[in-house]
Amino acid sequence: MFAVVISFAGTRLVACAGPAWPSDEERRFLDAYRTSVTAGASEEQFAHADKLYVEALQVLSETYVEQIDRVAFVDNSIAMLGDLETDDTSPIGVVGAVLDDSLHDLDPHSAYMTDDMFRRLQESTEGSFAGVGIVIALDDEKRIRIVSPIDDTPAARAGLRPDDRITHIDGYQMVGEPISEAVRRMRGRVGDPVTLTIQRVEDSFDVTVKRARIEVPSVTASIIDQDIGYIRVSRFDATTLDQTQEYLQELEDRIASPRGIIVDLRRNPGGLLDSAADIADQFLTEGLIVATEGRGERKLRSYEADRSDFFEKVPMAILLDRGSASGAELMAAALRENGRGIIIGERSFGKGSMQRIMPLTSGGGLKITTGYYTTPENHIVQGHGVIPDIEITLADAEEFEREIDLEHALPSRRRDPRQSLATLEATSCEQDIEIERLGKSSRENLEENLAEGEGEKPLRDSVLECAVGYFDKGPLANYRNQMEPLLRAGL
Repeated sequence: MFAVVISFAGTRLVACAGPAWPSDEERRFLDAYRTSVTAGASEEQFAHADKLYVEALQVLSETYVEQIDRVAFVDNSIAMLGDLETDDTSPIGVVGAVLDDSLHDLDPHSAYMTDDMFRRLQESTEGSFAGVGIVIALDDEKRIRIVSPIDDTPAARAGLRPDDRITHIDGYQMVGEPISEAVRRMRGRVGDPVTLTIQRVEDSFDVTVKRARIEVPSVTASIIDQDIGYIRVSRFDATTLDQTQEYLQELEDRIASPRGIIVDLRRNPGGLLDSAADIADQFLTEGLIVATEGRGERKLRSYEADRSDFFEKVPMAILLDRGSASGAELMAAALRENGRGIIIGERSFGKGSMQRIMPLTSGGGLKITTGYYTTPENHIVQGHGVIPDIEITLADAEEFEREIDLEHALPSRRRDPRQSLATLEATSCEQDIEIERLGKSSRENLEENLAEGEGEKPLRDSVLECAVGYFDKGPLANYRNQMEPLLRAGL
């Protein structure tokens, strides 16, 4: 349910360069790939695919974060033809597959996208999509299980229930298929029907629903122990700022004398760079939030705080974990390095690179790594992650690959020298806390509890309880008197 999806974090949409005649290096690939194409392809199809490769390599040469060796790139493209894994052996299918593999060899986040993939990526950053409106998971038998239908969606109106199994989608057998395939088949155009075959206990029946625009909240909020504000940001999309401002205003209106504010960025994979900077800006009145740099450390853009902040002078704790990446990392670093709050939890994922989405005139687009983002103190989290001020260790924590462990990951650069002030076992912080959920938070919390615990009593959140303890008499309160003067001094 909560797999970390990081590949699009920090993306921006830009136009691509115009078409160009193939160079001698590119011509070598254009001649070579023809032997991998299904017989009978037309000259028009070949011309379209040729244009795709030439245009993609031109854009890559001009915008990639490192200088591209064009000869080596073409050699690698030709070598990939022998081991190509694609069901689409048309000219555009072969060239697209080669480009995707070649870009993945540069770094884990660069990729070629078909028109359909490009559309779905845009949906993921808009905060909504066209679908049926259900939360799903895989059960022990690799079946698609409905965790919960979302209120006021086609799925809810059709009477789908938690614990129903989806065995077929439009007649396609789904047992053993990954969740991503179920999501792909259920999404589509608004108004188009999709037929789900449902297994409910002993009964099996078909339900046909029309897809609708599904709004997916990225922010939830609560009041803890009546005087601590809590806001969780699960990703950064086009709607996150409005949601955040609405909840922060409600929290300020509801809490007369706030003892603290907790900003939870755990499991946040990032998203739109502008959105992440805007959310950080809600808590800052001045100072650099983040900057970006491209090839040769050339400065590209900077984001300065310029808004009135919420919860001014109220102590803040920011929660991070190993799944916090990209925009979540830059937001946490910006708040700490501007003296706004301390970080509690785990070292974050360590994705400090920025991607741009480049539509191509020949169809689809490229997602290319074009730079790094830098923190206010000019550190880069790439490969390092953000080190918490107070590290909380979980007894049942499993091995987890971070950015630096990924194949072809970009190297680490300019590490923040900070080390954790203290390390505590999560169980040492456990305490009963009172949580009042605001707005739509109650519904989302129910869905998360169902997903994680099969409808049973939810597991306690020991890390959150540690953070609450920072503001009162818990184990972390011992460090508050040490940390707050450092923050005020900007150290």
